[in-house]
Amino acid sequence: MKAEFEIQITTGSMYRFLMYHTYHELSGIFSIIAGTVLLALYFWARGGVNSWIYLLFSILFFVYQPWTLYTGAVKQAKLNPVFKKPLGYSVSDDGIVVTQGEASNEAKWESVLKVCETRQSILVYTNPKSAFIWVKSQMGTQEPAVRKLILSHVDAKKAKLAKSK
Repeated sequence: MKAEFEIQITTGSMYRFLMYHTYHELSGIFSIIAGTVLLALYFWARGGVNSWIYLLFSILFFVYQPWTLYTGAVKQAKLNPVFKKPLGYSVSDDGIVVTQGEASNEAKWESVLKVCETRQSILVYTNPKSAFIWVKSQMGTQEPAVRKLILSHVDAKKAKLAKSK
């Protein structure tokens, strides 16, 4: 079985990946908890001399981090030469081949650390900090074949895919 498709990484798809990646790690979970606690402290200490500090730091946790992720997504999607042209993917029993122009790179199934699915994308991690971002709307009719390949080659504990449609 083989599936081939092209993915054009946009600012939106990169931002959604960065948000997912950040808020599914300990640091992202901590920032949500810290922001919530600080906001609660602001309302609890309202009228106190320095209660505005709680609100300020809460805003930093809830607004600053997503904003920096967005600006990072803009920089990566717009300025990184890899993302200026679509990436071609060929997914088969042998692994994943990524091509762009004359350049080609192959990842064996054994190198896949985990696979996660969001509403818009399938994320295939081959190292802890980066992933192949496969936007479902761009995969078209190849998505079911890709799902089958992932499920047959990646350990079920590593592949968190939604039930097939």
